[in-house]
Amino acid sequence: MTIAVRRAVATDAATLAGLLSNMQAHYRSPDPPGGALEMAKLLTREGERIPFALIAEHRGRPVGFATLNPMLYGGGFQWDLFLKDLYVAPDARNLGVGEMLMREIARIGLAGNYVRVDWTTDGTNTGAQRFYDRLGVPRPNKINYRLAGNDLKRLAGL
Repeated sequence: MTIAVRRAVATDAATLAGLLSNMQAHYRSPDPPGGALEMAKLLTREGERIPFALIAEHRGRPVGFATLNPMLYGGGFQWDLFLKDLYVAPDARNLGVGEMLMREIARIGLAGNYVRVDWTTDGTNTGAQRFYDRLGVPRPNKINYRLAGNDLKRLAGL
């Protein structure tokens, strides 16, 4: 097989940082100096039930990643796995990289006794939505809320 997916380890930090920076550029998001490398170092630590990353390689070349955050799911008093980011380099799209990442996430979910895997997409990210629809992933009927910036300060009373 030409696509391999594996958990990122400490020696992958620089590679993962490059992929994180590419994702930030793709979404036109700020990438603070050194931020991608710091994030990559956090995602490649060893430990149980801590945030981690998967790296996808095509013919030995890194072409994508997923970042995952274990969290306690209060409704089931079990662990939930939250998929924060899934990114495939533009030149590797339509090779099956995203599907291989999702399959590995599903395997990790089962092997780790996670009750479920959750994630969101921006309402405007129709490409991602089509991808998940093709995989047959159901869309829950939920509304997401987010406090950030001035709204966060306002609610905190600052």
